[in-house]
Amino acid sequence: MFKNIIIIFALLLNSATVYAEIYKWVDEQGKVHYGDKPIDNSTEMDVNISKQGHIKIKNSREQKRQKLLESYADDQAREDKKKEKLKKKKKKHERNCVLSIDRLRQYERASSLYNLDKDGKRVTVSKEERMSRTDNLRKKIKKYCK
Repeated sequence: MFKNIIIIFALLLNSATVYAEIYKWVDEQGKVHYGDKPIDNSTEMDVNISKQGHIKIKNSREQKRQKLLESYADDQAREDKKKEKLKKKKKKHERNCVLSIDRLRQYERASSLYNLDKDGKRVTVSKEERMSRTDNLRKKIKKYCK
């Protein structure tokens, strides 16, 4: 009885480490072929078929995957920065639009425009200067109020 158990155990142990003979060769066109029978220029490859379903990923493949993920994250961060910059620019344009419209209304309502000199006294602006300033404000409105 004990001999039968040892024989069965030995058979089970032997069947657990099954190896198949696979041969690899390259034909005249340069194509690689695999087969279970040897050919003249074939080389024997030992393949352990007991570990089915276990695929080992080489470090280089994992590193490429990691680089790709990092590159994607960098692209996403760059895109987010670009969007934030555009948002700030749009906000600045909106503010400049409102300020330009307000200033133009003030210029149009005022009977005269003036500047202050170094002593703090009012110096009235000429009509040409007033027209130039209002034209500049209209240009700003066109630029910022799109």
